[in-house]
Amino acid sequence: LESVEIDLMRQALDKSQGNKSKAARLLGLTRDTFLYRLKKYALEA
Repeated sequence: LESVEIDLMRQALDKSQGNKSKAARLLGLTRDTFLYRLKKYALEA
């Protein structure tokens, strides 16, 4: 399940050209939740 979430987050970041707020909105998450998960999975944007 984590790998699916990571893939979705990467796709959202690509579509939003690295804009974390837009990526969060694409996934229906708050910006804070999105940033928490970025940190949790050690993803770079």
